[in-house]
Amino acid sequence: MTHWRSDPERAADALIEASLGDLGLPDGACLLLVNQEGNLAGRLGELGFATTVWNRRLSAKAPASVSPPAGPFDAALLRLPKSKDELEMTAHLVCRVLAPGGQLLVYGGNDEGIRTAAKRLTSLSEATSTLATRAHGRVFSLERPTDERIKGRVADWRVVRADGWVTYPGLFAGGDLDAGTALLLDHLPPIAARARVLDYGCGPGAIAAAVRAAARDATIDAVDNDTVALHAAAENVANVTTVLSTDLSGLGAEKYDLILSNPPLHSGIREDHTALDTFLAQAPVRLAPQGQALIVVQRRIPLDQLMKTHFATVSVVAETPAYRLWRASV
Repeated sequence: MTHWRSDPERAADALIEASLGDLGLPDGACLLLVNQEGNLAGRLGELGFATTVWNRRLSAKAPASVSPPAGPFDAALLRLPKSKDELEMTAHLVCRVLAPGGQLLVYGGNDEGIRTAAKRLTSLSEATSTLATRAHGRVFSLERPTDERIKGRVADWRVVRADGWVTYPGLFAGGDLDAGTALLLDHLPPIAARARVLDYGCGPGAIAAAVRAAARDATIDAVDNDTVALHAAAENVANVTTVLSTDLSGLGAEKYDLILSNPPLHSGIREDHTALDTFLAQAPVRLAPQGQALIVVQRRIPLDQLMKTHFATVSVVAETPAYRLWRASV
């Protein structure tokens, strides 16, 4: 049996395949598969279902977009996201593209919080049905509600805070300024006129916004794999170029005077340093002559040797009990 902690996407795929007889999907149904990192689409296609994948985050296996395709779909299989507020937003967006009478099926592992996830969807329906419980996972369903209950557009979930900052559900740190980013911003170096600056893993744009406030004529590129985060960053930062990418390969041949990052350390619920490792390998060739990179990570993550492998000069700028800020150059 595949363990949810060691290989959660394979476990999730296996849960759906083992539960197909319990889900009541009609033969040849038109299915929307949401938050897919595994191979479920191919398997269901082999079984005669018409499948379309929608992810808000870019991955090696699937493209991404802010909103789901128009549909209508007979049913949607929603892989449980990491945050509870993202689950609610995603469920509403998906219900909008379901056919009347269509079913939303939500699935995930017990360790991921699936047993209590239905409580987050009472805004759509008070009645949910558990269809399958097996292999430390669960699938529950609800029927598409009336249009009046559905907040089906991304704009319906836009939150503007008192200071004008725009956030949406599912953003890193809830769209707030986390302690690691705050440490980096406290040590933001002087930015030269017309500097080219890269914010990798930009989220809703806190670092990019600080750069813009310090240097109105800087050219800022903001990279993230989350389409909703980029949507927010474009609203929060004037004249920023947003780039949907999992790494720095989507930037053409650009080089930067300053690279700033609080890099992602998770893939869904599971901690995963793949993006961090790739970023550190790619960043040196992106630095212009005399350029520098400032990277903040949790102190528990040993970066000393890895940083020295890729950069000629490495130093610690500042640290707190939880975070360490590194400066590097080539």
